[in-house]
Amino acid sequence: MPCSKILPLMLLFASATSATAGPLADMAGDWRGAGWARETVAGPQEILRCQITNSYDAAADTLTLSGQCVVPGRRLRISGTLSGSDGSERITGSWDNPEGMGSAPVVGLQRDGLVAFNFNTVDPATGRRIAQNIELRVDQNSLRLRATDRETPDVMMSDISFAR
Repeated sequence: MPCSKILPLMLLFASATSATAGPLADMAGDWRGAGWARETVAGPQEILRCQITNSYDAAADTLTLSGQCVVPGRRLRISGTLSGSDGSERITGSWDNPEGMGSAPVVGLQRDGLVAFNFNTVDPATGRRIAQNIELRVDQNSLRLRATDRETPDVMMSDISFAR
């Protein structure tokens, strides 16, 4: 087959592959970022710096997140696993609470550079319920993690911007 016919076929295949991969695949890689987070709705915003490594398994359509954020005086772990469903925007997985209260199941959606899900757990030490809406947006070499309180959705709990 002449080269002039192979190149358009390769470009068509490459664009179809990236279009169907979705935002989970786009979030793979090493990311560094900064922003802020608060522990409670009434708590102060704490400035933090973060570093995460995301691994994507194309066969399982699964993204594994692993990293940490540093605020003055302490380190917080960020981790989770998010899996897509064939031909669906739905995602499922688990999210580890950065405050160290364990892992909770999540259900959400993925589309157009966005992954969104709810996180809900109880602090075993205090009995305090922690429920947040998590939003991850990816656009080429930027990733943004934002969280709002589920009971008061207009209250931002965190806003962190990452770059590769």
